[in-house]
This record gives sequence, structure tokens and C-alpha cells, in this order.
Amino acid sequence: MVSVLLNYTNREDPFPVRGAPVGLFADQEIRLLRGPLFVGQEYEIEREVVALSQSRRTESMWVRTNVMLPGQNSVVASMLLNGASLKEAGTEG
Repeated sequence: MVSVLLNYTNREDPFPVRGAPVGLFADQEIRLLRGPLFVGQEYEIEREVVALSQSRRTESMWVRTNVMLPGQNSVVASMLLNGASLKEAGTEG
């Protein structure tokens, strides 16, 4: 559920990326650093792109999302997500 919560904010403030025919979660790491996240508790979330990469057939964007209590700088939880997009398939013979 942490993954769903942290990815939900992508719709509110999306990074400017080109649309892709197929998008995938290639890798994901979730860290609960100061206990669990609680239902009903308000949190502040900040996201940043930490890396961009590509291969012949894919493009990847690594995004770190940090969760903090309002008004505090200490991170309660974090998620590192590698979102990959398949490039258009070329004509191969």
C-alpha cells in the first residue's frame, strides 16, 4: 500500500515526460525508516528524479519519494522507483 500511496501523487504533479506505449515498474525499493505509515496521519511528500538512463529498447527514470511529518525534515519513509518505458519497436527483418 505504501507504493500505491506514493505513486498516487504522480498524477497531481507529474514530471514532464514523453508518453510511452508501454510503461513498467522495473525496480522498486521501499524503506520504512521511522516506523510504519499510519492511516489518517498527514504527511508531506517530496519527489525528485535521481537518474535517467536508456538502452536500445528502454528508457528509465529513477524517482526518489520521501515522506516526512509536516514541518519536519526527517524522513519517515522513502521509495526509490525505476519506471521504464519501452521504446517504439522498429522494423526488424
